Amino acid sequence: MASGKSLWRKDVIGWSLYDFANTIYSMNIISLYLKRHIVEDLGYENYHFDIPYSISMLIAAALLPALGAMSDHRTKKKIFLFLFTTTCCLSVGIMAFVPPGAVLILMLLLIISNFSYEAGQPFYNALLYSVSEGKEARYVSGIGVGLGYVGSVLGMILVMPFVTGGIFGVNLSLFEAGGKEASFLPTALLFMLFALPLFWWVREKPVKRESTAGWVTSYREVWDGLKDTKKYPGVRRFLIADYFFEDAVATVIVNIGLYCSIVIGLAEEQITAFLVISTVAAVAGSFLIGKLSQFISLKRMLNYIVLGWILCLVLFVFVESMAVIWVLGSIIGILLGGLWTVSRPLLAELVPQEELGRFFGLFSLSGRAAAVLGPLVWSTILFVFSADRYMGRILGQWLGVYDMEATRLPYRLAVILLVVMMVIGLYIFRKVPETQGGNRG
Repeated sequence: MASGKSLWRKDVIGWSLYDFANTIYSMNIISLYLKRHIVEDLGYENYHFDIPYSISMLIAAALLPALGAMSDHRTKKKIFLFLFTTTCCLSVGIMAFVPPGAVLILMLLLIISNFSYEAGQPFYNALLYSVSEGKEARYVSGIGVGLGYVGSVLGMILVMPFVTGGIFGVNLSLFEAGGKEASFLPTALLFMLFALPLFWWVREKPVKRESTAGWVTSYREVWDGLKDTKKYPGVRRFLIADYFFEDAVATVIVNIGLYCSIVIGLAEEQITAFLVISTVAAVAGSFLIGKLSQFISLKRMLNYIVLGWILCLVLFVFVESMAVIWVLGSIIGILLGGLWTVSRPLLAELVPQEELGRFFGLFSLSGRAAAVLGPLVWSTILFVFSADRYMGRILGQWLGVYDMEATRLPYRLAVILLVVMMVIGLYIFRKVPETQGGNRG
């Protein structure tokens, strides 16, 4: 896209709408309904969601860097993105027809859908430079992020009538009384519907020199990137610290709906409102912290953001005032948007511009790997300290809590663990050098 042309061209809108589309999946399936359906409706343990989710992220962590490297060598990004998008939507749609006792099928569909969702990301990100170039790409990327947050909010609103059983007395669900499982099919359809403009309107920019680079070559490029972190002070520390930050944040995203339901006691409509407010706050946080980071160093901004996360998570454990809980939800939304706003440019300023692709591949690897461990540890704590198990009974007696509070206790312990992860990451991050506002030449 030549400089000076409108940013609101069809190809730009089509590319940006894909971010709108895929967040409908991540919000409704991963954050809001699937885990709660498995745990609350079907009566299975948390690990029936956490284990397949972690497996899908482990596969993604293993394959995504190589897939990203391949996308630099071939003019087939739209084809791969279409295949992964279609697979994700089909597997989510099939979830709606899984009988209640077939939880293993539901777990398998979760692995397929979430891996497909993640696997499409390298190809989608690479297509940014088919619709924009230079500094304009930064603005177009921002449009995509903004529409992504909007998609997560509107996705909840559009799907909620199916879950609640209808609107204005009209039943919109395949199921007589709605229910969380009624969210699956409309989510799949909405994801596919809003993804289609990308495949219609975006013309993929041809690769100058097509290459048949396979898995071996792609993994060699990833390995070279790992070795090259030694050359640039602070990069390795940043990636390790970011792993702990992302670990905690990914676990919050996956479990926030269940925590709000079981621990805080919010009703279905209140949980949706809570997530909407938090997501709107994340939009504001992205712009606000992005603006502030022009005047404050990125390292200092990230320190403030992580300290804010630590404080908010601690308060979530010990504060019972509903007014404070709602305020904390908004603050966490701001901090969530801020974390993703600051971390990417900070890495970009630590490495040479000509090597950004490889290092962002490692950055992606760190984020996906983080999403593997956190949910597993969360699920383990809930399992070990459950109120009806030995460790849970011992801890409950020691703290003098019983009944419903004993049920909530493992969730509070799990959040404290996330605080510990954040503190470890912040300790590692402290020696990352200050950046000067530009890539190394």
